[in-house]
Amino acid sequence: LEDGPCQQAAQVGLLPKRTDWTGKEHPRSYQNLVRQRPHLAPDHLLQICHRLGPLLEQEIPQSVPGVQTLLGAGRQSLLRTNKSCKHVVWKGSALAALHCGRPPESPVNYGSPPSIGKKLNGKYRLERLVPTAVYQHMKMHKRILGHLSSVYCVTFDRTGRRIFTGSDDCLVKIWATDDGRLLATLRGHAAEISDMAVNYENTMIAAGSCDKMIRVWCLRTCAPLAVLQGHSASITSLQFSPLCSGSKRYLSSTGADGTICFWLWDAGTLKINPRPTKFTERPRPGVQMICSSFSAGGMFLATGSTDHIIRVYFFGSGQPEKISELEFHTDKVDSIQFSNSSSRFVSGSRDGTARIWQFKRREWKSILLDMATRPAGYLKSIDIVLTMVAWDRHDNSVITAVNNMTLKVWNSFTGQLIHIPHDEVFVLEPHPFDPRVLFSAGHDGNVIVWDLARGVKIRSYFNMIEGQGHGAVFDCKCSPDGQHFACTDSHGHLLIFGFGSSSKYDKIADQMFFHSDYRPLIRDANNFVLDEQTQQAPHLMPPPFLVDVDGNPHPARYQRLVPGRENCREEQLIPQMGVTSSGMENFILSQQANQEVSPLDSMIQRLQQEQDQRRSGEAGTSSTSRISRGKLLHSPPNIGLRRSGQIEGVRQMHSNAPRSEIATERDLVAWSRRVVVPELSSGLFNFCFLISLYLLHVIHSDYSSDYSDWTADAGINLQPPKKIPKLKTKKAESSSEDEEGPEKQKKQIKKERKKGVLAENGLTLEEWLPSAWITDTVPRRCPFVPQMGDEVYYFRQGHEAYVVMAKKNKIYSINPKKQPWHKMELREQELMKIVGIKYEVGLPTLCCLKLAFLDPDTGKLTGGSFTMKYHDMPDVIDFLVLRQQFDDAKHRRWNIGDRFRSVIDDAWWFGTIESQEPLQPDYPDSLFQCYNVCWDNGDTEKMSPWDMELIPSNAVFPEELGTSVPLTDDERRTLLYKPLDGEWGSRTRDEECDRIIAGINQLMTLDIASAFVAPVDLQAYPMYCTVVAYPTDLSTIKQRLESRFYRRLSSLMWEVRYIEHNTRTFNEPGSPIVKSAKFVTDLLLHFIKDQSCYDIIPLYNSMKKKDHQPKRRLRNRAQSYDIQSWKKQCQELLNLIFQCEDSEPFRQPVDLLEYPDYRDIIDTPMDFATVRETLEAGNYESPMELCKDVRLIFSNSKAYTPSKRSRVRLHFLSERIFIAGKKKKKKRTEKQIM
Repeated sequence: LEDGPCQQAAQVGLLPKRTDWTGKEHPRSYQNLVRQRPHLAPDHLLQICHRLGPLLEQEIPQSVPGVQTLLGAGRQSLLRTNKSCKHVVWKGSALAALHCGRPPESPVNYGSPPSIGKKLNGKYRLERLVPTAVYQHMKMHKRILGHLSSVYCVTFDRTGRRIFTGSDDCLVKIWATDDGRLLATLRGHAAEISDMAVNYENTMIAAGSCDKMIRVWCLRTCAPLAVLQGHSASITSLQFSPLCSGSKRYLSSTGADGTICFWLWDAGTLKINPRPTKFTERPRPGVQMICSSFSAGGMFLATGSTDHIIRVYFFGSGQPEKISELEFHTDKVDSIQFSNSSSRFVSGSRDGTARIWQFKRREWKSILLDMATRPAGYLKSIDIVLTMVAWDRHDNSVITAVNNMTLKVWNSFTGQLIHIPHDEVFVLEPHPFDPRVLFSAGHDGNVIVWDLARGVKIRSYFNMIEGQGHGAVFDCKCSPDGQHFACTDSHGHLLIFGFGSSSKYDKIADQMFFHSDYRPLIRDANNFVLDEQTQQAPHLMPPPFLVDVDGNPHPARYQRLVPGRENCREEQLIPQMGVTSSGMENFILSQQANQEVSPLDSMIQRLQQEQDQRRSGEAGTSSTSRISRGKLLHSPPNIGLRRSGQIEGVRQMHSNAPRSEIATERDLVAWSRRVVVPELSSGLFNFCFLISLYLLHVIHSDYSSDYSDWTADAGINLQPPKKIPKLKTKKAESSSEDEEGPEKQKKQIKKERKKGVLAENGLTLEEWLPSAWITDTVPRRCPFVPQMGDEVYYFRQGHEAYVVMAKKNKIYSINPKKQPWHKMELREQELMKIVGIKYEVGLPTLCCLKLAFLDPDTGKLTGGSFTMKYHDMPDVIDFLVLRQQFDDAKHRRWNIGDRFRSVIDDAWWFGTIESQEPLQPDYPDSLFQCYNVCWDNGDTEKMSPWDMELIPSNAVFPEELGTSVPLTDDERRTLLYKPLDGEWGSRTRDEECDRIIAGINQLMTLDIASAFVAPVDLQAYPMYCTVVAYPTDLSTIKQRLESRFYRRLSSLMWEVRYIEHNTRTFNEPGSPIVKSAKFVTDLLLHFIKDQSCYDIIPLYNSMKKKDHQPKRRLRNRAQSYDIQSWKKQCQELLNLIFQCEDSEPFRQPVDLLEYPDYRDIIDTPMDFATVRETLEAGNYESPMELCKDVRLIFSNSKAYTPSKRSRVRLHFLSERIFIAGKKKKKKRTEKQIM
């Protein structure tokens, strides 16, 4: 042991001591121990483990034969005994007594329960009457495609007979639970549905949306009851209060504007007061109310928000009032739920903890549930984030979902961790009456039924969609009777699970849409809607036709499933297209191509046409007369409703108005009386009302304080996801390597439904993702990551080797004849400055650099430049080396036989220099790979001096020769680039990074920046990585600032500009998210430039105020310009400026080494190279913005150089050229407009 790696073990003396003939003990050597036990083979311990299993299997068989493990539990454990595995059996007398009116609860391992308990006392426990094995028989009855976008909301009505789904396609749909029929569509919202709630009387449904509105419909007739407008941002949660005070009821809503509204409504008249009681809980900008929950009796409401505070509201005085603010969490509180029958509630936070709250002795006390807590034997976890909380039905346990693919079950009274089932979960739904059962679902597509008592899965389902991969499950709810549960997914499906036969569900179609689902609406001043074509309220329109996702009508047998069409004749079940108000000819859809048209249809068409003509005051034309008198055309049954121009199927159904939608007065009366969702029976409602009163009474009697009772049983409150508008994407076409100048042309990509992880051309997302070389947030010396403003040495030999390797391996199309050494004379090494960086989408992602020549003596640009493309490739040495790193290496004088160490894969490797010779005889003076070295493991290799480091006296060496030593954080920091004076302004890098990090933290709390806080979800937007080459976001920029990734301020500003660039590339120009990206980018750039600014919020407010000021005539004219035209003209003007000799001082940024006091006088530097780069990136909205930056160049020059004799005064000539050219371009544009 002393000679091996276990030297410390030898010192401790782990081997047993030997005893001599006198009884004295002596240390025993390992060889002596081996000689004494020659019968022990090297695998002796392994043989013992193999033997233990069969021996124990003979005595106590396993529950799952054939499984061999040392870490099993229960009947799989190697420590099991007869006693521990034996089922507990009680005597009959033990079951004769009642405990709390029921037989005693038996242990989990209780086997073969006798029926004597029921015989003796007439009662039986649920766990014996219905064992959890019964839930294995729940199966998926049907998966129905009913929406065109992701469905984040699903709920049941109070009877369990109806299912409601709310989707990102702005629709709420009503489905029949028993057979899966589509019963109705509730239209009106203009943005994604974020939450839904059904009142306890089962008469109303409320839906909140990202359009800041709450719409309430009558469940009996689907008539709109109210449009509630009390929030200035998206609705985040909706809750109906169970509190009953006469006919007075409350609906609560929380919003991303930091407000909570309480809407008073009357249960008898269903009238809602449009003026809510409103609380604004926004101590600082950006605070959002995320979740809410009513207590079981409705006396209390608890809310969670992004400012880490839990707020409690009390209804005991007849009006809602805030009574408590609990600030114990250290991150946003995004899940909260009251228990089912007591005054306790649980809150969950992103800080990785949950708390169980209870009001005791006039103050709120909490039990901490730390998600980092794990039973003995579990590995320690890091970065724990809690995602969801829930109670079991009897409130004995609290279940929490954690981001490390675990569910944790806690004792709700002691806070003790009971057990940890393993699976990734984002939705928790307890069984409505069985405390042993919990339903869970996750974005991985798994839906699981859990046995909470044992912590095991009862049944699991995987939402695999044929040809599209798996569908992420976003919501799950169980029916009140426990017979069904429903889930919704990312592809627009509704999944219905339950007991029994699926025969009823087999009679419906797999895709169910109404032809009127996506037809346009018109809105009045109060935001109530009418169908644009029929001018009728959607709930008064005749029964629609059932179509598939492509807009093709379903056969007649499916049309009878639509409410109102059950008793129609066969010919009435075919969608016939009549003459629209415009008098245009439309088609009739028929099962038979030659079916005759009834005279009544022709008469209706003629009357309708005459009526339309009278309305418009125009006489009928001969052409329309011919259409009305002639026979209507028939279309083959397989054509459906899709015609030319209707390429999106059911979304385009509004272009043709069915004749059958013209309703008579008799129809309107009949349809207004139809019942879509029945009310609760009087007996059931009275029972629920008594339960509510009982809970209210129990809570008031249990606690002396007026503050008691807690939050609702309305299920889990999910925070609505942050969404990016799903717009048409654009992809840049690749160009030749030597191509520069105008922006690359873009082509539109057809938008398709998500197909799992396939992105394009059958390639996976992983193949399209940029490599870690581009996305890494930790600075490393190798591989080299270029940044704007870097001064580097370019080595032609390394670039030539890269081109050869890329062409040999056919990584991408590369033309060796178009490389820079064929266009100009290049030495073996050239000092260059990176003046342009652009990334190009492809396999692989390529980095396009523009390198300008630097004078080594003066450090000024000489005027020449070239462009190149490359990417990090294994076994290809970096041919771009930082000037600072190169200069440090030149000062070291390496000799033959010197020892060195080098960083490879974040570890130190040691070696010895054997000789020095040039890599190629053609370049005898090049230092590129000029040393032959021998590593300590015996390998030999070529090395460059900048890749080798001196070995300090306190260096740590590997225990075994030829191995490596991990690189420490301190060592990594010492290897970082050391900023030059002025590269971070007037402050140090650490001071500026800390200031900007604080500003980004503030920026990330603002609503306008919510879409740019985290990386784009590539599962939701798989085409993103095929369009955007260099993804970035605020959190990535923040991480890089924390690790001191950026070498100078200009590098940081370059990446900040890419937020807007990426948004503009992926989305439509002028869309809201593009405008938000520009605002966020400008805001952050202003904050970075102003080194005296430490609070970004006042800057945000001032910029927002300016942004909302009306841009009068100037803005209107600017919008009328041809965008590409003015950009091209400005590009030509800049080219003219660059050709002018007098513009030389203004082409590149001012050298702060030559003019160290420049930043003391000039706050915002600007130069023509930056202007041209900004123009090429498409970051100028109008010519006036470009003109503003150009004038800044001239004003900076005037401010810094007041001497009239200075050569810089020639800027007046450049200014006159620019202004004259600008006026000329403007006049040309005005002529084009006129």
